[in-house]
Amino acid sequence: MITLPTEFAPEEFQFALGASILIALLSLHIFTRNWKRLRIVEDTPTAKLRSAHQGYIELEGKGQLVDDQPIYAPLSNHPCLWYLSQIEQQESFIENGRRQTRWNVVYKTISDHRFKLTDGVASCFVDPSGAEVNGNEKLVWYGNTEWPTRTQVLESQSIVHAMTNGYRYTEWLVLPGQPLYILGQFSTWSATAQKSVRDVMVSLINDWKQDQPALRKRFDSNQDGNIDQEEWEVARQQARHEAQQIHDQLALEPDTNIIAKPGNTAQPFIISVYPQALLARKYRSGAWVALTGCVVSLCVAAWLLHVHG
Repeated sequence: MITLPTEFAPEEFQFALGASILIALLSLHIFTRNWKRLRIVEDTPTAKLRSAHQGYIELEGKGQLVDDQPIYAPLSNHPCLWYLSQIEQQESFIENGRRQTRWNVVYKTISDHRFKLTDGVASCFVDPSGAEVNGNEKLVWYGNTEWPTRTQVLESQSIVHAMTNGYRYTEWLVLPGQPLYILGQFSTWSATAQKSVRDVMVSLINDWKQDQPALRKRFDSNQDGNIDQEEWEVARQQARHEAQQIHDQLALEPDTNIIAKPGNTAQPFIISVYPQALLARKYRSGAWVALTGCVVSLCVAAWLLHVHG
């Protein structure tokens, strides 16, 4: 049976009370965060790519490489759709007369390469920048150099290796072909919507100005070495004509669909290899665990105030 002390030194009381309140606040934040995500995941209907509307939506499908061009994780060199890579160095120190060890992060990088999502009928691009990625492929291995001298097969090493090596390499991966659930901002990019005929025309004239000899050769009709007002009008007419042709070609290009991080910070951007139902259960269980921690911490704080009071 655990017996709790009934008397505290002032500094012990302040520390215990502060720690319990801090844990309660942190637990409340985690509960709120998980509960909001649970509600959004369960309340947002799943859209089909072919008929997806513009805005905040959720999609399901499989991840694909863009044009079959592989993305390689920097540490393990595994082909993937997304990676988070981290290198840690083991540090030893003395605390309270005992030798302790800890791992310090010396390198960390997160993939921002685009990949594709397909539901078998249609597809869209995925920009993973700023996403909360829930994956199940994690590699951990060890070595004695800051950068790994060998790649790692798709399995992790035992923690026993940490006893004889000073560096730990960790990678979280999303692999091609994995089922994906994505919640984010869906938009369609049209080349003609992004650039008007005038925009193309201005860009053309600016390009021509970069090569003055060619510009004079083309439009200096009186050969005086300068482009006068009439000659500039001819150049603008020619630029307008060529810009219209370029714009007409842009109109033939297919629209590009993409799902990315929403501009509204209240709307989470989630990429998950777990299906929607499992993801919802993870958020629900995380919320209840955090709420329990919050209640327990508040009870401890109340007990401390009662005992000390």
